[in-house]
Amino acid sequence: MPQITSPREAGPYSRHVPSLDGLRGMAVLAVMASHLFPGTTRGTWLQPIGATLIFGANGVDLFFVLSGFLITGILFDSISDSGYFRKFYARRTLRIFPLYYGVLFLLFLLTPLIGFHWHRMNWALLFYLQNTNIFGTFYTFQLGHGISLDHFWSLAVEEQFYLVWPLAVFFIRDLRKLLWVCCSVSFVALLLRFLLIFHHVNYNFVNRSTFSRADSLLLGAVLALLLRSRLHDAVLASAKKIFFAIVAVIVALNLSRFLIERHSEWLFAFDSSYLAIRYTLVALGSAALIAWCLRPSSRTRIFFEGRTLRFFGKYSYGLYVLHYAAAGFFIATFRSWILHFTSSKLIGVVVAGFLTFLVAIVLAYASYNLYEKQFLRMKRYFDYDRSGAVKTPSPAAH
Repeated sequence: MPQITSPREAGPYSRHVPSLDGLRGMAVLAVMASHLFPGTTRGTWLQPIGATLIFGANGVDLFFVLSGFLITGILFDSISDSGYFRKFYARRTLRIFPLYYGVLFLLFLLTPLIGFHWHRMNWALLFYLQNTNIFGTFYTFQLGHGISLDHFWSLAVEEQFYLVWPLAVFFIRDLRKLLWVCCSVSFVALLLRFLLIFHHVNYNFVNRSTFSRADSLLLGAVLALLLRSRLHDAVLASAKKIFFAIVAVIVALNLSRFLIERHSEWLFAFDSSYLAIRYTLVALGSAALIAWCLRPSSRTRIFFEGRTLRFFGKYSYGLYVLHYAAAGFFIATFRSWILHFTSSKLIGVVVAGFLTFLVAIVLAYASYNLYEKQFLRMKRYFDYDRSGAVKTPSPAAH
């Protein structure tokens, strides 16, 4: 059975790991590609590329697993700190709230000028409840003029996780018991998805509810705990094989769908089952990829330590928060001009996507250096007491 390791053994994963910055950069680029180039290849010979872009949405799953991994490491390693709760929540607040609420406040100020449409459901955004139906949201946050905050649902999932998980780690403490809780709740989340899908519950709830997506966060937590156990070396050694095995399973499941008769009752059963299990498979693959990136001197680790991916990883939170709204506004405002100039819908969408991508980079860079940094500097007042204090890069949502 896994045993708790000494702080020295656990320490390396409580500090800044450059390869995880690169992994986060890849995740945000994947999400942006799926959002900025919608329907780019529909009905064209480029359709396979379009299908690939759709999988970019899995970047959100990678963000969840990264968050579960990093946050659990922070919590477990600082469990004896006298300011455990105060420091954790203060540091999370300083990292996440300024940009999140800053965007909401800016949009509210611009409402008289631009004419955004605010509805009852928008109140959910103030309390990170946009992934629930408590305000009758139905998961649609279209403000008009191309501005959409639909992607904020993933931020709600993470914030709700942050409210509960520190309490669980603090009161359970034992590594083996925490592993049991993570695996048990992950299984319940998988089972819940099966039940919801086969009972034809709104798929947005299945996709965006914290209850049905908990396994993505908790499988990241499992990895963090295993790397603080005697299974550390075995986990790192097997990460590459596990990653490719899971990729092979996902590819095989997608290909096997074409073998089922189109209108067969088996097709519904297959699609429903795949939708339920897909999140777990992607989360397991993401956890394996993270472990692979932690292997010393591995080519994968070196690749993700590259400056380009690390750049996008550094600004991933701002890119995620800002890119969708920027894309909608830019495309809604200049779409007709771009289509007229390019004389092609395909080229027009691609041009608009790349221009929006550049605008999002500028906005995220400016936001981080001119605005967010002022709050991040205050994190020094909430440093952890233990040696080798946590310096993990903050997870971005997705």
